Amino acid sequence: MKIVISILFLFLVFFGISPSYGVEITFILETGFRNGSTKEFVFEGDKCISLLEWNDRVVPTVGFTGQIGVRNFTFRLNLDFAVPVISGEMENYDYLIADSFSPSHYSWHDVYLDKDFKFSIEGGYEIQLKNWYITPSIGMQYLNRKWTATDGYLQYPDMGHWTGNEQKVNLNGPVIGYEQAVWYPFAALETGFTHIFPFECKIRVSIKCGIYPYIWAETNDNHFLRNTQFYDSLRGGIGGFIGIFSSFFPVRTNGIGFIFYSGSEIIKNVKGSTSSKNTGIANGPLIITEGYSGKTEIMQWYTSLSIFIPIHNRDIQ
Repeated sequence: MKIVISILFLFLVFFGISPSYGVEITFILETGFRNGSTKEFVFEGDKCISLLEWNDRVVPTVGFTGQIGVRNFTFRLNLDFAVPVISGEMENYDYLIADSFSPSHYSWHDVYLDKDFKFSIEGGYEIQLKNWYITPSIGMQYLNRKWTATDGYLQYPDMGHWTGNEQKVNLNGPVIGYEQAVWYPFAALETGFTHIFPFECKIRVSIKCGIYPYIWAETNDNHFLRNTQFYDSLRGGIGGFIGIFSSFFPVRTNGIGFIFYSGSEIIKNVKGSTSSKNTGIANGPLIITEGYSGKTEIMQWYTSLSIFIPIHNRDIQ
């Protein structure tokens, strides 16, 4: 958070000197929603013994982007927050039967999204080709999310595999809490087309895609019924995103425009070590569980509508 505050301070400093140095300043205010799923795996050797799927339904989001342009260079800072809501469900599959890839136990729970925060910084260079433009960029992104699974039911067969026909044992209250902090650099490329109508009304359509070449993730998984906490330190993997922007700039609005965005993001195969400890009065230290490992995967879809507000723009003075 101190880093975020420092960057915001530098942004305001640039805003203060912008008239002297010809810097263009733009704010973008955004509202929208996202949905998707986050999977956490536990492995014993090469065998997956547990899979938890955190499935979000429609989660409202709000965001802010501050953008500084100097000639063809652009620096962008973005903050996104999700509104805490009952967001979907969590399904927990255990695979505890040797030499079998079918679930042995199953549970289902309602999910409350406690927090969802995303912060990114990005720098790029815009190349103009008549009405077309291409903008390569690089940046860094951080996200922090936390869910709590509550209520629901268990289906634990006395023997054999889980079939879904077993008696449901109902649960009340918090069952599992899961938090993840994820960092990754990215490289992106945006290309688009701008068309100016009579009376200077303008539309712009663009597509942007990027790759995450390396990912760091720390996860914290609290099983309240077992009084056990699991901590995973995960590295590597790969990810990326793709999105489509449609922008409209009406006449006589001093550059104010509206942006519709739809896109998706995926993070795959981030693996690492897992540690655990007992919780409660007899709290102990985290101990690495030899022979066991963890993995996480994320898939998200985003839709948003934004207002583009130029604060200082050479083109509209």
